Amino acid sequence: MLSYKLYVRDYYEALGIRYLELYLRDSVLGYLGAAEALGVRDARVLDVGCGVGIGAGLLSGSAGQYVCLDIACGVLRYANHLPNVDVVCADAALLPIRPGSIDYALLINVVNVEADGEQVLRETLSLGAHVYAVSPRAVDNELIRRLIFHIF
Repeated sequence: MLSYKLYVRDYYEALGIRYLELYLRDSVLGYLGAAEALGVRDARVLDVGCGVGIGAGLLSGSAGQYVCLDIACGVLRYANHLPNVDVVCADAALLPIRPGSIDYALLINVVNVEADGEQVLRETLSLGAHVYAVSPRAVDNELIRRLIFHIF
C-alpha cells in the first residue's frame, strides 16, 4: 500500500496544474453536486483529496471554514492562496482531524476500491461529519453507497 500512496503522491505532484486538463469536468460536477446536496453556507468543510483546490475555488466563499487536505503537498500551493482556505498535507487514510471538528467532509473523485478506498471512507466517517462522496467509477460508488448507508 505504501508504494501505491507514493505513486499517487508523485503522480499528482508531477501533474500539478495540468490536473485541470484531465479532471476539471468531473471535479466541477462533483463539487456542484455536493453544494446542491449539502448547502455548505457557514459550515466547516473538509475537502479530502482536494487536488489543486477546485472545490475550494467553488465553495470556500460560502463556507465558514474550508480545509483542503491532500497527500500531494505541492498541489496545495494553489488552494493555499484562496481566502478562507486552510491546507493540510496528509494521508486520507490517517486523517489528522479531530472528530466533531467539521460539519461536512467531501470526497470528490478520491475513493478507489482497488486501493485504500474503504479505509479512506471509514476514516472520514469516523469524524462524525456528514460525508459526501462520489466517483466517476461505478465500482467506487457502490462501495460509497454500501459504507455510508450501512454505517448511519
